[in-house]
Amino acid sequence: MMLVKRVLVQQKTIVGSFMIKKAYSVQMSYEISDPEKKQAEQAILYFNAALKLLTTANDHLNIMKTPFKDNPDIPPEEVMKARAAARRFRDMAIDNFNKFKEAGFKCVNVMQIFSSDTQTLKLMKSFISSVEDLEKLVNQFADLFEDLQSKEFPKKIVATIESIQHQCDDIEEIIDDRIKNHIQTDILATSWVDTVGNELEMQIEQKTPLILELFNKRQDQLNDAVKERTTVDN
Repeated sequence: MMLVKRVLVQQKTIVGSFMIKKAYSVQMSYEISDPEKKQAEQAILYFNAALKLLTTANDHLNIMKTPFKDNPDIPPEEVMKARAAARRFRDMAIDNFNKFKEAGFKCVNVMQIFSSDTQTLKLMKSFISSVEDLEKLVNQFADLFEDLQSKEFPKKIVATIESIQHQCDDIEEIIDDRIKNHIQTDILATSWVDTVGNELEMQIEQKTPLILELFNKRQDQLNDAVKERTTVDN
């Protein structure tokens, strides 16, 4: 039984070793060139810029959502009195989302170089689809302003804005948690280890002169001791 047990342990060790080597070989199978790394770094900058524009567009919607949500029974007459301001708000909101869409297009364009990678392709399809869904909701938002006299306008505008904001949150998650993480981890192959490693390297570089100084001082002491011993022996 002991022999059988020992053989099983050895087999498990061999299989475990094989799995580790196999995983390592898969990880290293996709080599990234320097131009591709620069493109990936540029993509992160583009996605960060797009996120800022999305946040601006998202937050701007609260200007109209908050008063209507707090006062859902505002009479149509009151809404009509503010129709000019409401339509300016609509135009500004649409302009904000158009700016985000343009930035999103740049993000898609800069990622074209990685289109042969199935994971990248899947993530970009998800991003494109989510932006298309956002565009549909923004169009629905714009259409509501054609009937400001409707008694349902306050409720509909709040519901539509909340749907848009929910979609914005989904897009933000796709960019931050999935696309940027994929670029940093799988394309640039960076992780928290690299960040900590760089910080430690800086600290070590700063401490190296002191270490050398102590080493040299100790070496001088040993040399002096050897000289003294030689003198005494002579």
